[in-house]
Amino acid sequence: MLDIHEVLRELSMTAGPSGFEQTVAQRAARLMMPYVDEVGTDALFNVFGIKRSKKEGARKLLFSAHLDEIGLMVTKIEDGFLRFRTIGGIDPRILPAKEIKVLTDPPVFGVIGALPPHLQTKDENKKPIPLEKLSIDVGMTQEEAEKLIPIGTPAVFAEKAVELQPPYFSGKAMDDRACFVILLRMLELLKDEELDVDLIVQASSQEEVGARGATVGAFRHNPDYAIAVDVTHGQTPDAPKDRTFKLGGGACISMGPNTNRKLAKTLIKLAKANEIPWQPEVMEGRTGTDAWPMQVTQKGVATAVVSLPLKYMHTPAEVINTDDLENAAKLLSEFAKCLERGEL
Repeated sequence: MLDIHEVLRELSMTAGPSGFEQTVAQRAARLMMPYVDEVGTDALFNVFGIKRSKKEGARKLLFSAHLDEIGLMVTKIEDGFLRFRTIGGIDPRILPAKEIKVLTDPPVFGVIGALPPHLQTKDENKKPIPLEKLSIDVGMTQEEAEKLIPIGTPAVFAEKAVELQPPYFSGKAMDDRACFVILLRMLELLKDEELDVDLIVQASSQEEVGARGATVGAFRHNPDYAIAVDVTHGQTPDAPKDRTFKLGGGACISMGPNTNRKLAKTLIKLAKANEIPWQPEVMEGRTGTDAWPMQVTQKGVATAVVSLPLKYMHTPAEVINTDDLENAAKLLSEFAKCLERGEL
């Protein structure tokens, strides 16, 4: 059986910011191989695994979860300190004192420094530090840094993934590698099933900078049905209750214009019939997931979104509930089998 915690830890600790997914893509391909008939990649570092149906003229069902993570990119070196910009959406307020891995070969480790409160003016003390005033301290001179770290080098958070009180797990890049683990677990549940659909699992690239991988992948595979599997906001004491979801309450099933209504109704029906916990999620516009480009590929694709509740999104300490992960995998495996039974 898939060791969910070990795979979560492995994927979390693998670097792969948007546009630099090569290493994590290789690991994703290796993890899919036992469960599918074919594994491939493309020029954007999308990875796809195909479990082929024996039925002639089988329809195509595509599941997509993105592999890329938020990150940083070096823009300038000043006195050995690295200035940077962000890759994807990062709140600058979380950055001071963070441990960073700069993706040279071999990697260089550093910390994001900040002016101590003792040295700040009264005005500076009351405001977040602007991104342009932050820098990564790698413990080098200007000459050493220029020699080892080219401008344009990417970087990621270096914090370790940890298991909290079960069933909670914390780490960087749970958005969206925890959802790729959902798809791995789904493939494991379907390993001995003969499906009436060609099942395609896509580990997509560059979602954090515009869902580019999903755009290319959906065009390539031209599925009949597609489901984006991504994270959504988990409840915390200070978060708005109408826009967040309970960890342990099950996966969220989307409702809105980016979701085919028939697919949503089928997912809800399956969750109820199999006593799988679920939560409704209203997505009234752009979902910010792979579903957005997949829905409008070629002649159009019936698309849905299934989301995993996650706390502290786009930080190095994202938290999930692994029971939600398991239940989401069960729901998606039932969806793949329901197509075999002709229920959609």
